[in-house]
Amino acid sequence: MSRAPKRRSGWLALACVFPALTVAGAAWGGETARTRTVRLDQGFVIDLPEGWTLEDPAEATGDATGRMTVRLVCGTLSCKRTLEVCTLFLRRDPVGDDGDDSARLDGLYASPTSRYTRIRSALKSTSRDATLRGEFGKVRFGTRLWYAVETQAANRFKSGLFAATVIDGRYLGAICKTCETGEIRHEAARALLGSARRSE
Repeated sequence: MSRAPKRRSGWLALACVFPALTVAGAAWGGETARTRTVRLDQGFVIDLPEGWTLEDPAEATGDATGRMTVRLVCGTLSCKRTLEVCTLFLRRDPVGDDGDDSARLDGLYASPTSRYTRIRSALKSTSRDATLRGEFGKVRFGTRLWYAVETQAANRFKSGLFAATVIDGRYLGAICKTCETGEIRHEAARALLGSARRSE
């Protein structure tokens, strides 16, 4: 899937400042879709929570690096305030040459450098002066383990959930952002990620 244009990054970070100016009109129609199953590239399948939609599905393409992206937007009434979005990252090539999913997942962040780089990237992607909401490590979404970390954004910026897993030898990464500041933040995103699976 095509990478989101760079011009979007600025307003995504500032969405909590001017929410009225950043609403994607197509997402807030008079109706919200029922929970539905969506098939993505690389055999991945996810269940979209009620009110979530694929953004520009007709423009789904890969890029030269072999990475594909899928952008999901929440269009529920509560999301008019929280402005939640999730971007999924899919790689064309399998992770490693052998081993089960657990071993391949461990291999993603086997070195201190890889863990440090992931944490640093998550903080930078969130906002200046962002902090971590807990340690970077394995968590369970649904029935599957993910490496994940949550960030706390500076005032009036979006906080983030950064996660990655391996399913049937294939990498699936996610960056979910929200203006929500309570403990229920990323509730829908966790459910969405927990539904991820592959079906050839």
